[in-house]
Amino acid sequence: MKILFITFEFGEHVLGGVGRVVNGLTSELRKTLNLDVFHLGYSPKYLSVSAKHYRCNANSAAKPIASYPAQYVSNCIKLIKAEKYDLIHIFNSHWIIDKIISRVVQEVPEQKIVYSIHGIAKFEKGIRVNPVSSINCEEMLLEKAQTIHVLNSSSYVNLNAAYGNIFYDKTVSFIPNGISAGDYEKEDAAFKKKIKAKVRGADLVVLCISRWVQGKGIEYFLDAAKILMKKGLNVKFILAGRRTVSWELKWDSYLKKIDDKAKKLGGNIIVLDWVNDVQRNTLFKICNGFVMPSELEYLPYSALEPVAAGVPLISSDLPCITEMFREQKNCLFFQSRNSDDLAHRIEELIECKESVRIHAKKAAEKLLKEYDWSLIGEQYLSMYNRAVEESKVELLQVI
Repeated sequence: MKILFITFEFGEHVLGGVGRVVNGLTSELRKTLNLDVFHLGYSPKYLSVSAKHYRCNANSAAKPIASYPAQYVSNCIKLIKAEKYDLIHIFNSHWIIDKIISRVVQEVPEQKIVYSIHGIAKFEKGIRVNPVSSINCEEMLLEKAQTIHVLNSSSYVNLNAAYGNIFYDKTVSFIPNGISAGDYEKEDAAFKKKIKAKVRGADLVVLCISRWVQGKGIEYFLDAAKILMKKGLNVKFILAGRRTVSWELKWDSYLKKIDDKAKKLGGNIIVLDWVNDVQRNTLFKICNGFVMPSELEYLPYSALEPVAAGVPLISSDLPCITEMFREQKNCLFFQSRNSDDLAHRIEELIECKESVRIHAKKAAEKLLKEYDWSLIGEQYLSMYNRAVEESKVELLQVI
């Protein structure tokens, strides 16, 4: 079976959860599939997009095949025609993806398409400001793809709320994001020394790692920190993930809002830019608890990764998390957008250290058992096999 991934995130180019999924999936599936990746890369420095074609197989994690500094849409179409892939798998909703798939539908109408939904731009209206082109592409993919992949039941509910019956005749697969236990061990000694010096003497160190965009709820995390400061609690906060580029609109005004709030916390908070995986692991080792404060998510790695690393989790009570973990068994929940409730939950980390530690251990065991990439990879493979078999049945019916 030959499959082509078309994605904006791959290898070192990780902007969020999609990049983690594509990397984890290629690492697993290259053992058994002929897998190519058409990576569309955006350069903030040059304000331009280019593309690279990689081959992932048992012998190579990502062998560079070709680079396309321009005409990436046309070159992608040429690649699809030449390689005759069994499936194309799409992970992003973007105007360039729209152009590629629109041409695929016209020029290679027999091509089967799988669309993985890691965000629903239309559903996010009122919370996150997405370009209209993202919504247009999203709707087109829902219409043209033969197989739709959602992460969980709550994502399916959100998709229905946004689009109704537009995909009623599609095959829908439910497959969660995956993790690998060994990904959270390696540390950065110099970085660790630097951060530990800044939190030395604190009774509790609370961490939040997130993209700084609307819907991530970082303002509620900072407001909760302010509440605990006023109470005189000896707590240090770490907020990581700041970067000066994002695909959403008006992200810069949100970044300024968070910067302003963080400055008011003074020495009680450490603000970090986007951290690499080893720095992330180091922060997991240093902190006593992790806060996932989002008001909008689908199946965030900002919950999966700290849990996999054994860090106690405090999460907003979003359906995508409550369907996975249980209150007072795997983690602590707070009412979404409620900073007072979040502050109360952070206090519980101090007051109930032993029970919180037990919850974290149970959550990690559950996650590593049910969400390991080896298991998730098998589910993707089953989805691909079904999609290919369905196309064969359709062909026989036509004949």
